[in-house]
Amino acid sequence: MNKIVIDNNIDVNDLVIDTDSDMIVDLNDISKNITIHIAKGICVRSFIKCINTKNKIKYLIDDDCNVVINKLLVNSSDDILINLDGDNSSIDYHTSVINYDDNNYRQELNHNSSNTRSKIVNHCINVSDNNFKFIIDGVIKKGLNEVHLSQDNKIINLKNGKSNIMPNLLVDSDDVEASHAAYIGTFSEEEKFYMMSRGLTINECDDLLIKAFLLNSMSLSEKERDIYCSIIEKINK
Repeated sequence: MNKIVIDNNIDVNDLVIDTDSDMIVDLNDISKNITIHIAKGICVRSFIKCINTKNKIKYLIDDDCNVVINKLLVNSSDDILINLDGDNSSIDYHTSVINYDDNNYRQELNHNSSNTRSKIVNHCINVSDNNFKFIIDGVIKKGLNEVHLSQDNKIINLKNGKSNIMPNLLVDSDDVEASHAAYIGTFSEEEKFYMMSRGLTINECDDLLIKAFLLNSMSLSEKERDIYCSIIEKINK
């Protein structure tokens, strides 16, 4: 398995992945514009951590590819474009956001070929009295068959932040399964009451609920989970 690393010190604008790869992206206080081409038949698993970024990243995915992305975004406004250009390709894209200022996260996913599948999960913890917006577009082009698209977009406000979700599905074919969910709110007081009845403090309840909300949909190694948890644990500290 090939290993690809993109960080602040690596200058890359156009990346071609033509062998099965693990990709690590670690960007802090910087913004990059990157196009990633994933060649036919390639599997890519990506572990991403971006803090204070305004990246524009484009994924161009060929036939028979399997792409899995786990991303933690902190106080950033990234713009993501995904093109499923080849038959029999799939992408699982899980983004967890910790937000402190006014930010937008935009994601556009285009199903351009038949027999393609996408699962998009976007979860945000909006920490302060600020504005955050998910703008999520899912597009299925005309005449395609056996296309499966799902979106799950949720924002939890810890204080009095103003949040917005724009989950757009643009479907121009009949032989598809397309769904989206959108939720903005707070953690359930009933859940907290139950956890406190088992001996947890209110802070311990919040920590567990935040970690579960941000990480449970991801498939992470123990080391990767520890890295994400070390950042999540700083919320409200």
